[in-house]
Amino acid sequence: MSTGPRPDDAHALDELIAQLRALKVWAGNPSLRQMEKLSGLARSTLADALNPRRKTAPTLEVFRGLLRAFSVTEDEAEPWLAAWRRVQSEPARVPAAVPRQLPAAVPGFTGRAKAFKELTALLEGGSRLAVVCGIPGVGKTALAVQWAHQVASRFPDGQLYLDLRGYSSGPPVTPDQALALAIRAFGVPGEEIPLQQDAMVGVYRSITSDKRVLVMVDNAPSAAHVRPLVPGGPGCLTVVTSRDRLAGLVARDGAHRLELGVLTPEEAPAVVISVLGAERVLREERAVDELVRLCGYLPLALRITAANLADRPHQTIAELMAELTAGDRLTALEVEGDEDAAVRTTFDHSYAALDPLARKLFRRMGTAPGPELPARAAAALLGRPDADAALRTLVTAHLVEVRSAGRYGLHDLLRLYARERCAAEESDAGQSIGRLYAQYLDLAVAAARAVRPDFSVLATITPQHTFANATEALQWFDAERSTLVTAIERAESLGQAPMAWLLTDALRGCYWLRRHTAEWLAVARVGLAAAAQHPGAAAAMHLSLGTAHWGAGDHRAAATHFEQAVEFSRAAGDRFREFSTLGNLGAVYSELGSLDQAADCFRRELTFYGEIGDTARRARSLGNLGLTEMRLGRLVEAAADLQLAVELREEIGETRSAANSLGALGVVHRYLGDLDRAAHFLRRAQQLNHDHEDRVSEAAAFDDLARVHRDAGRPQEALRCAEQALSLAKGLGRVEIDALITAAAVRGSRDDLRQAWRRAVAIGYGHGVADALVELAWLDLAAGDADAAVRDASQAHERADATGQSILAGLALVALTRAYEAHGDAAAASETGLRADEVLTRAGYRGVRDRPNGL
Repeated sequence: MSTGPRPDDAHALDELIAQLRALKVWAGNPSLRQMEKLSGLARSTLADALNPRRKTAPTLEVFRGLLRAFSVTEDEAEPWLAAWRRVQSEPARVPAAVPRQLPAAVPGFTGRAKAFKELTALLEGGSRLAVVCGIPGVGKTALAVQWAHQVASRFPDGQLYLDLRGYSSGPPVTPDQALALAIRAFGVPGEEIPLQQDAMVGVYRSITSDKRVLVMVDNAPSAAHVRPLVPGGPGCLTVVTSRDRLAGLVARDGAHRLELGVLTPEEAPAVVISVLGAERVLREERAVDELVRLCGYLPLALRITAANLADRPHQTIAELMAELTAGDRLTALEVEGDEDAAVRTTFDHSYAALDPLARKLFRRMGTAPGPELPARAAAALLGRPDADAALRTLVTAHLVEVRSAGRYGLHDLLRLYARERCAAEESDAGQSIGRLYAQYLDLAVAAARAVRPDFSVLATITPQHTFANATEALQWFDAERSTLVTAIERAESLGQAPMAWLLTDALRGCYWLRRHTAEWLAVARVGLAAAAQHPGAAAAMHLSLGTAHWGAGDHRAAATHFEQAVEFSRAAGDRFREFSTLGNLGAVYSELGSLDQAADCFRRELTFYGEIGDTARRARSLGNLGLTEMRLGRLVEAAADLQLAVELREEIGETRSAANSLGALGVVHRYLGDLDRAAHFLRRAQQLNHDHEDRVSEAAAFDDLARVHRDAGRPQEALRCAEQALSLAKGLGRVEIDALITAAAVRGSRDDLRQAWRRAVAIGYGHGVADALVELAWLDLAAGDADAAVRDASQAHERADATGQSILAGLALVALTRAYEAHGDAAAASETGLRADEVLTRAGYRGVRDRPNGL
C-alpha cells in the first residue's frame, strides 16, 4: 500500500478507528463475511472493532486480524501497530459523574464486630474483591451496607450499588444489564454504551482504571455474574453478597471469602434491645435468652419477633415464648441451607397477628413481579382505593421494608413465605395480579401519549391516568423500570402473556428517549418470544427491536427488524403499522447508503397516506422522499416533492414541519444554482424555526445559508451566518459538526476542519466525514499542499460514493481534479474532471463547483 490512510495521523482512539474505517474503504470495502474469511475472526468481533463509538482500542489480536482483512502486508503493518501502541498508552477520557448509590444503613444495626474487622483488614491489605456469603436472613446485605457507609470516604470517586436479584422470584439481572447501569452511573449517555458485553467491560474498566471506587454487588447468583462488574483500577474494591460460596471467584479471581454465620449468643440480644429498648429487655433477661435461641440467632427472625413485641407493649417476652412454642403445627421453612423451624415459627406468628386486610396484602405482594412496589400498586393488589393502612401495619411488623419514599419491598425469605401463604389461602390470586398488570399498562400507555404521542401502541385502552408532561412520565418510568422489566419477564409464567408485548410496546417511547438499549433489547426479545402466534404483536416487537438498534447506531440490525415488522404487519392486516414502519425502514436504508431502497419505501408509504387522506403523514413522506432524491442527485424531483410538502404542511398549520422542508428546499435550489431562491427559502426556514424555538433546525438553516453566501461570493455574510449557526449548535451532535465544518471552511482553518472530521468519524456521521474532507482538500490547495489535497479529496470521494451521496461525490471529484492539476498530473486531472462532469450533470447540479482562493 503505497498510498491511502495514514496511521501516523492517529494519536487518539477515535482517530485510529477513523483511519481503520478509511483503510477498509481503501481496501475495496470488503463485507463482514469477506473480512471474516480473511482475518479468522467472528463478524461480530470485527464489526465491534470498527464501531466509532467504542471507548477502548481493539485487542492486538483483533487489530492484526483487521490488518489482514484489509490486505496490509507485514512490511506495511508496523506504522499501524505503532499507532495501536500509541493509542493504548493514551489515558482514558472519562466522564466526571460521581455515583453515590449505597442504600440507607439499617437502623439499629448491632453486632458483627469481628466481621467488620475482617473486612477492614482486607481493605487495609489492598484486597480488591471480597465475598460475604451465608444463609438467607443472616444479614449479609445489612453488614455490607453498614460497613460500606463507614469506609465510603476512602472511595472519593464513587460508590456503586448493583442488586443482581439472584434469589428473587424473577430472573436475575444479567451482567449486560448491570454493566449498562454501572456505566451510566458515571455519566455516560445510554446511546454511547456499546451492546456487546466485552465492549461494555472495556468501557467500564477504562472509566474505573485510575479511580478509587467501591462497588457493592448484592445477591449475586454466580461468579459469572460478578466477574464483568469488577472494576479495573487497583484502587477499587468490590464487595459481593451471595447465598452461594462463589468458589470460582476465590480460586480464579483471588477473592477473599467471609462466611457470615448467625449471631453469637452475646450479640443476638442487642438486636432485640435496638427494637424494644434496654429497659424492657433487662426486665426479662432469661426470656430474652430463650427468644434468641428460639429464633436461631438469625437477625431477620429476631427483628420481626421484636417488632411483634413492640406492637404489644403489655405482653411479656415470656408470654410470647409460650405462644411461639405451643403446638406442633409448625414445620421448617423449605429454603436450601436453612432447616431451622425458628424461621417459620417467627413468620407464622407475625402473620397470624396481622389484621385480615394486612394479611391479604402481604400474601399478594409475595406473588407480584418486581423487587418493589409503590403504594398504588399495593392498592391494585387489594382491589381497593388505597392500601396505606395495610402497608403501615406491615412495615411496623417488619414484614415489609420501605425501600424509598412511597415504595415497598419484601425480603427474599418473606417473599417466599408470602407466596406459600397465598397458594394455601387464595383461589383467585390471578385476579389481583391481573389488576396489577392492568394498572401498569394503563400507566405505560399514559406515558407513551405524554412522551411520544406520534408512536402508535397496540393497547386499545383509554388510560385512566394522565401525566402532566413528558418529564413527569419519564420520572415514573425511571422509578418503575426494574419492576416493569420483571413484570414483562414474568408475564407468561403469571398467566399474563399478552402483557409481555403490550407493556414492551407501550414503553417504546420511554426507552427511545432514555436509551437503556441493552435492557430494551432484552424485554423486546421476551415480548417477541411471547408473541410467537400473534402476527400483530410480533410486528410490534420487531418494530421495538428495530428502533432500539437504530438508536444504538446498528443500522443493519435495525433494517432487518423493520423488514420483519413490515412482513408481520402485512400478515396481521395492519396496514397502518406496515406503512408507518416503511418510513422507519426508509430512514435506516438512507443511513446505510441504500438510497434507491429508501426512496422506494417513502414512495410506498406516500401512496398509502394519500389513499387514507392523512395529510400530515403524507407531507412527512414527501419531505423524506425529497431529501432522499436530493442525495440521489434527482434535484428537479426533489424540488417538486419538497415544495408540495411545504404547501401541505402550511395548509394544515404545521409551520414547524414546514420549516424543515423549506430548509431542504433551500439546499436543493443552491444545488440548482438559483442562489436567490435558495436564500429566500432558507431565511423563511430560519425565521420559522426561531419562532418555534427550534434551536437545532435554526442552526441548520443558518449553516446552509452561510454556504449560499459563500457560493455567491459574500464571505463576510457567510462568516456571520456560520458563526450564528455555531453558537446555536453547541452540543447538538451532527448539527454542530456541520456548523464546525462550514465555519472552519469559511475561516480557512485546516486545524478546525480536521477536528470536525475527527468528531464526524467518532459518531459514524458519513455525510460529515465526506463533507469535511472535501472542504479540507480545498484548503490544502489554498495552502499549496497538493499531496494532502489528493489524499483528502480521494477519501472524500470514496466515502460519499460508498454512501450514495452523488452530489458530494461529484464535488469531491472536482476538488480531486484541481489537486491533480496542482500536482502536475494532467492525465489524472483530465480523467477525473470528466468523471466529475458526468456525475454532477447526471444529478442536475448547476451550482458552484470550484472554491476560488480557498473560499
